[in-house]
Amino acid sequence: MNLILGKLMTDEDSYAELERLDTLIFEAREKASLSVSSVINACEVLSRTLNECDHLHLLLDTGMTENKARKELQLVKQILSKEYSENRIKTELGTPLGCFTPYGENISVRQEWKPLGVLLHIAAGNVDALPVFSVIEGLLTGNINILKLPGNDDGLSVLILQELIKIEPLIAQYVFVFDYPSHNVEAVKKMASASDAVVVWGGDSAVSAVRNMANPDTRIIEWGHKVSFAYVSDNASDNELDGVAYNICDTNQVFCNSCQGIFVDTDSFDEVVSFAERFLLILEHMVESMPNDNDPYLSAQNTLELYTERLESAKYRKRVFTANNCSVIAYDDMTLTPSYMYRNCWVRPLPRGRLLAELCQYKNHLNTAALICNERDKDAFETLLSKTGLVRITNGKRMSEGYCGMPHDGEFSLRRYMKIMSYED
Repeated sequence: MNLILGKLMTDEDSYAELERLDTLIFEAREKASLSVSSVINACEVLSRTLNECDHLHLLLDTGMTENKARKELQLVKQILSKEYSENRIKTELGTPLGCFTPYGENISVRQEWKPLGVLLHIAAGNVDALPVFSVIEGLLTGNINILKLPGNDDGLSVLILQELIKIEPLIAQYVFVFDYPSHNVEAVKKMASASDAVVVWGGDSAVSAVRNMANPDTRIIEWGHKVSFAYVSDNASDNELDGVAYNICDTNQVFCNSCQGIFVDTDSFDEVVSFAERFLLILEHMVESMPNDNDPYLSAQNTLELYTERLESAKYRKRVFTANNCSVIAYDDMTLTPSYMYRNCWVRPLPRGRLLAELCQYKNHLNTAALICNERDKDAFETLLSKTGLVRITNGKRMSEGYCGMPHDGEFSLRRYMKIMSYED
């Protein structure tokens, strides 16, 4: 669905609006600015409006289980609340910059946060309603927002934006949503040309494609695909490993901060195999307590991939352990790779003495590590892991759970969508 100036449009009608997008944006720039307080208040009203009776089915329709849908609805309500938005802005932007006399000068300088201007959001489709939250970040920073929906968009983003516009009609002038496929290069180029910055969610190929389509004077703000894992040293308790299994099942390993696999602090393949067998039992128990609607295509694909792994295990040092709707593969190498996802993970050796050298190979592709170790070693491991390019260290259960003001990929997103204006008397 295309949403232009608050109106739903067919692709044919939206193409006409795309051709005059520069004019529409110029007119929006000339008009009175949308205040941050207006955006916050609109989000607060929407937060109070959302309820299970009227809205839970929207999440269930995306394939979520009922428990997952209830949890996500409460999270959305919290993120849209006034208190959440205000605390986030305070955390990410800090105190107002204000006026001061620079060191060594006798002039008065005033500094203020200002929006970049126009943001083009090219969203990934691996998180439900991610596109709309990217746009809301743009609105909270005073930017005009162009959104190119992902190919598998579920319609939630447009629905939420429509509701926000009903509450605060001025938002309509700050939101342009186009539902075009990524291979429509000319359309994406037109959107990028009208933007001051392109916010791209995706892997290296998506970022490279955007760089080729955007003009040299257009800033690229990357939120790329990352890889996350658990690191286990010494004897981990079942309770600690339950947290890792919970993350694997709760996210189906589709997020950048989902656990793809587990590194074990050892150089012994026998210990890796023993740990993999133990973790399979824990993972299987978690799978049974968190049933998932299996996609027949994905199930068939995973079955084929695991069959191939079994055939290769006769030639290479690897072991494949399977249970109902989950698997654990033990490898003898120290390579960091994505998993087969959907409750299929790997276990690999990574002795602490090799940790830094091995993980530094994946610079800018690391996200979160769940650290499980003795308390006496925790500081040393945190220091070591922080040097690898990781941006978050937590426990297994919280790997994909956020908090108000949490950096994204190690940076505050609101700051990246703004600039500091300096005024001198």
